Amino acid sequence: MPVLEVSTTIGRPVARVFEFITILENQKKLSSYITGVEFKGPLKVGSRYVVKTTSMGHTVETTNEVISLEPNKRFGVKTLAAPPASDVTNTYLLEREGDGTRLTLQVDAVLTPAGMPNMPGMEEMMKKQMLTGFESTLAALKKIIES
Repeated sequence: MPVLEVSTTIGRPVARVFEFITILENQKKLSSYITGVEFKGPLKVGSRYVVKTTSMGHTVETTNEVISLEPNKRFGVKTLAAPPASDVTNTYLLEREGDGTRLTLQVDAVLTPAGMPNMPGMEEMMKKQMLTGFESTLAALKKIIES
């Protein structure tokens, strides 16, 4: 599975950025498709939560599991996909950069969804679409945290 990676610099301290990304309800601020986040208990490795998304009148619930949690350094989540889809792992890496934070998003993802023909150029097209989406997510995150 290829690892896709995008980064941005946020003009806020690492602790502030880490706090924002680990408050799961904040995911609704990053996408108009996310309509709910259900989570109980303290956030720790192994915690599971459900994200509800709505698009074109259809609601989808996905279960996510925290797979890494190192305060002010790393936050990793695996989205557990129902077959025939594949699981996706998102890892946020945080590093101090001057007075701000270098935030890197690494995503392990299957570039050719199950059931789709593997045509020439398909993986590259999917990669570009995914990277554009990830860049948009980081731009939204940056805008919210810096405002």
